[in-house]
Amino acid sequence: MYVSLRRCAGGAAKPHWGEPPKNRWQPFIPDRMHYGEHPTYTGFVLWLRGLRPKIEYLGASTWNTTTLLASLVYRPIRKSYIKHNPDVRYQFIALLSFLSTTWGITYLINLHYQGIIDISQLLSLGIANDLNEHGFWNSKTETLNDKVALFNANVKRLDKLWEDALFDATENNSFEKLCNYLKVEPSDVPTGVIPSTVWNFNMIPYGKDNPDTQVFTEPAVQKPLRSVAINFTYNNQFGNWGDYIDRQDNKGPLMRPARPLFTDIYIPTTK
Repeated sequence: MYVSLRRCAGGAAKPHWGEPPKNRWQPFIPDRMHYGEHPTYTGFVLWLRGLRPKIEYLGASTWNTTTLLASLVYRPIRKSYIKHNPDVRYQFIALLSFLSTTWGITYLINLHYQGIIDISQLLSLGIANDLNEHGFWNSKTETLNDKVALFNANVKRLDKLWEDALFDATENNSFEKLCNYLKVEPSDVPTGVIPSTVWNFNMIPYGKDNPDTQVFTEPAVQKPLRSVAINFTYNNQFGNWGDYIDRQDNKGPLMRPARPLFTDIYIPTTK
């Protein structure tokens, strides 16, 4: 019988810290060696383990219910299908008929839908043509050129009218002949009078620096920080995305030949 020596402090014969060697090399460290939760089986893991039976029950119940409902729909169809098509050849023909019918219905639906889209696009084109007739799409230069051309044509018409009236009055030596030319005939009045421009596309305000396009100033706290932006477009030497409408390129002459290498989204040029 082994009797340990009496120690002043009491306890085991060989007091030590930690675990004995036979319990030392385990898959995990014992719980009493740590302050706090277990390093492997944490509270979240234990909580998930507690939920596992419920999750498995919900998953199994959902799967069983889904398969039951699907079988209620599938079994009558399969029974009728086999009843009317007992042979494999008939079943193959029925399958081809079903696929052909499905493709045909899909084609007709897509055809009607595409027709609706075409009609809507034609209506939009008609509205655009109506606006074009009223000069909505014309720029300031085009509007001025149209007015100058109409003015020149009207000047030529009046000059010719004056020359004809003066020649006729001189030949007949009659002032009444000259006055007769003052009568305005509806067929002689030019109908191509351009009305004053009230609103057109060129008058719509545009541009990030245009004060008319900024209702409220953007607070600095809502603007993105360039220091934390990781995309190249925001951190290039110009610091913007350019402007396609104003034809402002955000890439310098050195980067333009290798544009696809220095862009986040590459859109091919149209002009």
